[in-house]
Order: sequence, then C-alpha cells, then structure tokens
Amino acid sequence: MKYIVSFIVLCLAISPMHGNNIFEGSTSVSFGITTFLLNGTNPANQKIFPKESEGAIGGGFPNWQSGFSIKGVVGIDKNNTYRIPFGLDYFIMNGVQRLPDKYYTIQANHTIHIPTLFSGFEYAFATLPLANAKAYAGIDLRLSMLAPTELEVSLDYVKPDFPDTTRYFGKSGASRFGTSVKLGIEGLVEDNWSVNISTGYTVFNLLGRDNTRGELFTPSAVTETVESIIGAITTTVLVQYRF
Repeated sequence: MKYIVSFIVLCLAISPMHGNNIFEGSTSVSFGITTFLLNGTNPANQKIFPKESEGAIGGGFPNWQSGFSIKGVVGIDKNNTYRIPFGLDYFIMNGVQRLPDKYYTIQANHTIHIPTLFSGFEYAFATLPLANAKAYAGIDLRLSMLAPTELEVSLDYVKPDFPDTTRYFGKSGASRFGTSVKLGIEGLVEDNWSVNISTGYTVFNLLGRDNTRGELFTPSAVTETVESIIGAITTTVLVQYRF
C-alpha cells in the first residue's frame, strides 16, 4: 500500500510541472487490457500436479494471462517525440487442472493477483502515414506487488457416502523490481482519441529475489531452493485520450 501511495504522490507532483511548462508536450491517459505469456522452463508454466517423474508442484500457467492497464503519458517536447509513461498494470493469473480418478476427482485452481506500478521513457522514432500513427519504443521500471498466492484443491467423491473436501495452500505475498522493453504504435481514431497497441518483453523479478520463498509463481516451495528470474512476452491494447 505504501508503494501505491508514493506513486500517487509522484503523479500529483508531475501535474504542476507540466503546468509550468517544464514539460512542453501534451498529456494523455489511457485504459485497456494487457496480457502476458511466461516463457522458458520455469515451474510456473508447468502443471500444478505433475506426474511423479516430472518434478515438483507447478504454477499451472502455460497459457496467456490477462489483466487491465491504466497509463498516463507526459510529453517532454512539443511534438511528443520524447515522453514519460507511468501507470498501473493489474494482472490476475489463473491456473486450473482437473485430475479424474476412480473414486474422486481432484480440481485444482491456482490464483495470483499482481498489481504492478511502472514508469519509464518512450521515444517516438517514426511517423506513419496511416491514421496519423506514430511508432515508438520504450523501457519501463516496474514494481510488482504479489498478493498471497492461493491454491484451492477440491476432492469431489463419486460416492455420496464420502463428503467432498476442499483445502487451501499458497505462498506469502512478495514485492519484486523488474523491467520491460516494448515496441508500439499509436494511431489517431477521432479528435483526441487514439488506439495504442504495443508488444514487448517483461522481467518480473530482476531485483529482490528470495530463495527461501522458492519460485515466484508457484504455490509451494517444497523441493524448491532458488527463485529463478522469470520473464514473459507481453501485449497491451489501450484506448487513449490526449488533452
């Protein structure tokens, strides 16, 4: 919470700077969806309950994960060639696995909420003829604040004589510093409204890793002795309004 408060204070501090022409460009705000796909062989994108020969408990996140993004951009120069982005990504990771057996079915649901503050620098390196579009490149510094992970395991018995049971497992919350690089295109739709589409690569835990907690996106540290650096391919689609 203290990080979010500090971030809001920083955003409020930027506003008077813009009004005093320290930043000569325009300001925009945007909202939309953001997704990511974990890469590599990290246990996070493996099955929650693997076969005995496959290793430890996984995160269950082999597919694209989604969330929403709120972003502000302050132009440094009059043409908005150089600008400072800042905002919030909120990812909700969901992993599901179903294991049928003779007498019962195991249903596992693994959930992680990741609010992430970011700020960085963008450079619009090309103007495109279509829809007054601009191509840009950017780099962000990111603070990911993981809520406690939650693994819900339900045993649904076939015979009514046995009551169904549910158990909860998980890891404590954690904060990690990371970074991302991206390429994007923003194109004017109507008046001050535009669409901003970008893709890139994000590293979640470049700094602040804790080996005693195990891997970042798994529900249990059993057999885990290290927290590996974990990255993902990201995509974002935003509706943007420029003041």
